[in-house]
Amino acid sequence: MLNPNYYQSRWKFLLATIFAALLTASCGKQADPAPKPQAPPPPFEFLNSWGDKGEGPGKLDQPVAFAADELGNVFFADPGGGFVHKFESKGTPLLSFEDSRLRRASGIAVDSGGAIYVADAERGSVLIFFPDGTFYRARQVAAQPRFTGTLGISVDITGHLYVPDPVHSRIVKLDPQGRLMKSWTVPKDRAADERPSAVGTVKDDSVFVVFDKSGRIEKYSSDGMWIASWMATDNVAGDSHSIAGFAVTDAFVFALIVSPPQIRVWTIDGQHKLDADLAEHLATISGPATALQIAVTPHAELLVFDPSAPRVFRFRIHLEAEEHK
Repeated sequence: MLNPNYYQSRWKFLLATIFAALLTASCGKQADPAPKPQAPPPPFEFLNSWGDKGEGPGKLDQPVAFAADELGNVFFADPGGGFVHKFESKGTPLLSFEDSRLRRASGIAVDSGGAIYVADAERGSVLIFFPDGTFYRARQVAAQPRFTGTLGISVDITGHLYVPDPVHSRIVKLDPQGRLMKSWTVPKDRAADERPSAVGTVKDDSVFVVFDKSGRIEKYSSDGMWIASWMATDNVAGDSHSIAGFAVTDAFVFALIVSPPQIRVWTIDGQHKLDADLAEHLATISGPATALQIAVTPHAELLVFDPSAPRVFRFRIHLEAEEHK
């Protein structure tokens, strides 16, 4: 029979072991440093880039313009092959269709129902396609002889089409049936030979007009009443472009400034919000910075398009949640 003192010794040993373990764990917790607060992400966080040059469906031959729809998909007008291409914002091909009339494309927009509008600036027409790529009809607008670059057309939530008319320094508004509803001269206060290059619309019926050479941005009502104007850069109108890309949401106005390369953001009432340098991520662009374009998706993504590569640079937008909706 074992000595009772043996059991007492064993119990004392076990209690001492447990106490030592608890003491070590407690000291370890006290010794652990407090977690460091993480730095907030940049306003434009780089995610990835994509693009596949080539001919045929799912390839980009000589794209000249792109646009994002309300689902975040991206559409390209590619006159090189006479195509329109549709991709997910991550770069997955979704749709391609071909039409010989697309070989003179100079701009593209998508309405809230998914219909696709492709501008032919030189011939003065806008081609409209159903979401599956079936041709619907053409709308006649003012021709732009010897036009080069991108014509930034826009379709508002009610189906009205807005087209810049650089030759006559005006904006043309067509109703969903293609009838002329309104045209107005821009800019309101002309300080130089400024010509409109792009139009953007938002849900509150505001219309934003960009003058890429001078760097002017103007805001109008949907019937052409002037609301506000501001200069995106300090440059004056000349041979070079001050604004390369332009996009609007219901909360913000975005512009890609050429020199130095950066994204500049305003609220929709023209209050400057921030500037963000993207030069680190755009260092690999193959063409001039003036050829770059931008789009903003409903999923808080900024897309920067380099048509020369061709390549899309994708960024996550980190702005105040209560403002960016």
